[in-house]
Amino acid sequence: MEYFNSCDCIEELKKQYRTLCFKYHPDINKQPDAVQIMQKINNQYDALFERLKNVFRNQNGEVYTDKKTVSEDPEDFRNIISELLKLNGLTIELIGRWIWIYGETKPHKEKLKELKFRWCSKKKAWSWHRPEDATVSKGKYTLNDIREKYGSTTYQKTKDQNTNTGKIETKAS
Repeated sequence: MEYFNSCDCIEELKKQYRTLCFKYHPDINKQPDAVQIMQKINNQYDALFERLKNVFRNQNGEVYTDKKTVSEDPEDFRNIISELLKLNGLTIELIGRWIWIYGETKPHKEKLKELKFRWCSKKKAWSWHRPEDATVSKGKYTLNDIREKYGSTTYQKTKDQNTNTGKIETKAS
């Protein structure tokens, strides 16, 4: 595939998709061909999503196929990322199959609720996940515990006050 390299599980696909969005999405990239590039990326993402939607990586780095039915559609994640790109002051973190949002979330509270994010008071962050990934831990793990188990990639979009444009910073752990 032209835009996705060596994706062998859904987590890797989503991570690469998010990175590509922060680089090529028309709301960020003002090149004339940004819309066409993003359409190609979305088509490739959809095709790979169908192949990898039940393929995951465990905490030991082993890839496995889950037998559970996946309720998520490729559009779900695409739409969430597209909407999050419009919001400034957020830190977006992919930990395992969950999306965590923190930073300046208060001005975006209603939008996050609309996107089906839930506030986790013990972690002081918003989370989104597929219904079948819900846990019953009742918040006993910290975000650092979860990062340690699954690894994470963090994206932060800030507004450049001089140019009035968004700036993306990425950090993997």
